[in-house]
Amino acid sequence: MANNNYIIAIDLGTSNVVVAAGTPSDDGKISVEAVAVRESKGVVRGEVKNVEQAAQSIREAVGEIEEKLGITVQEAFTGISGSHIKCAKHPYYVYVSGADGEIFEEDVRRLNDSMTGVQAPDGYSLMHIIPQHYIVDDEEEAPDPVGMFGKTLGSTFNLIIGENTIMSRLEKALQKIGIQQKKLYINPLAAADAVTFPDEKDLGVAVVDIGAGVSDVCIYQDGIVRYVGVIPLGSDSINKDIRSYGIMERYVEELKIKYGCAVPSAVDGEKLVKVPGRTPHDHKEISFRNLASIIEARMLDIADYVAEEIKAAGYEGRLTAGIILTGGSAMLREIKTLMAQRTGMDVRIALPDINVTDQTKENASDPRFSAAVGILSIAMREGGSVAVGAGRRPAKPATSPVHESARPAERQPAADAAAQVPQAPRPPLPDPDFEYDTTRRSGDRDGDEATRGGAKKKGLFQKLKEKFEKTFDFDVLDDDNSI
Repeated sequence: MANNNYIIAIDLGTSNVVVAAGTPSDDGKISVEAVAVRESKGVVRGEVKNVEQAAQSIREAVGEIEEKLGITVQEAFTGISGSHIKCAKHPYYVYVSGADGEIFEEDVRRLNDSMTGVQAPDGYSLMHIIPQHYIVDDEEEAPDPVGMFGKTLGSTFNLIIGENTIMSRLEKALQKIGIQQKKLYINPLAAADAVTFPDEKDLGVAVVDIGAGVSDVCIYQDGIVRYVGVIPLGSDSINKDIRSYGIMERYVEELKIKYGCAVPSAVDGEKLVKVPGRTPHDHKEISFRNLASIIEARMLDIADYVAEEIKAAGYEGRLTAGIILTGGSAMLREIKTLMAQRTGMDVRIALPDINVTDQTKENASDPRFSAAVGILSIAMREGGSVAVGAGRRPAKPATSPVHESARPAERQPAADAAAQVPQAPRPPLPDPDFEYDTTRRSGDRDGDEATRGGAKKKGLFQKLKEKFEKTFDFDVLDDDNSI
């Protein structure tokens, strides 16, 4: 296949950077040709804090892709997460252009295009515009209003914005290694696209991508994205608690994934794990039960945050398809059981292979890849490809990021008179001041179960298996052999 058919996706997370390369297939799916995972540095809770370190992490992962495929990456589609991503509902309407009040495609196009002129708050850019429903004459709701009659056509739009400074740092990290950012997506939408079936989107579902620093939430109903949020809590909080037992950081992740469990009652409380200490003759021991209790406490926090997000979005009790879990922490044993018991909803664990060709599903068989594979799939549907070749383009000077908004497909104009139709006044976009209460400390896991999850500010919306390359094998001890 020609090089110009490649799509390259980069997901720079808190603990891992995932780079995926794909090509379009004849059946409309993405062929995932290669995926590379490297440890991510310089990123905290989804946000780039050190551009040099982030650039080096990306360079290592991209280099593996280039070696596998024999290409040189010059451009890439990227994904971003973090608590700076915010979502707000925004109503608007236009006057129908037809003389007899018939609604044409042009009227729908004008209504949707009107949102591109909305001014985001200072320091933010509009990233996605998602119409929620259409209303004719403020009375009749319709999924497709074309052919109906009325004087006005309105809609409520889901507007997703991101902070310019944070997004520009990601672009700057790419430019430092000679890669141009072709388009930026938000990870909650990308991950949800990769793991959700159409029927689930119609019935109502919450997709939760549990990462290291943050957890992304995306809610669908009637096939439409209804809510997007980022919870400032991820699996790193589990790792910090495990380290408090005196276990060195380089062993924590492998210990958690290899022997951890989200439900303490499901493990043998008599078994111990012996972990190396600071010296060759020193070691630490932790029981399976204690390890599971640490994981359970933090996962309960995340489950409570998820339940609060669903309630804040107005979809409590309305998501028939329940919750889909993905991301690195979805690999934890019994996490499905914990989440189902805590939220009272159906739960399934998902791999990002729904839109992937049968021949390359194995390349996408890891929940850590959900955002990257989702970016590939979305970019493919939008007709995207990137420049690859024998040599990288020189990096361009850093510029202020320009982010395209998601827009409906072009429609045929109904009449030239549409341009003369008077427009309704556009209310300002709400300031992005809704966030989680900062008084809650991530280290507080002892407390009243009734208040677990923390207090939240009111508003339209609440903000809220890392790579390990270790070769050490832990010793599992029976209680009789423990010291």
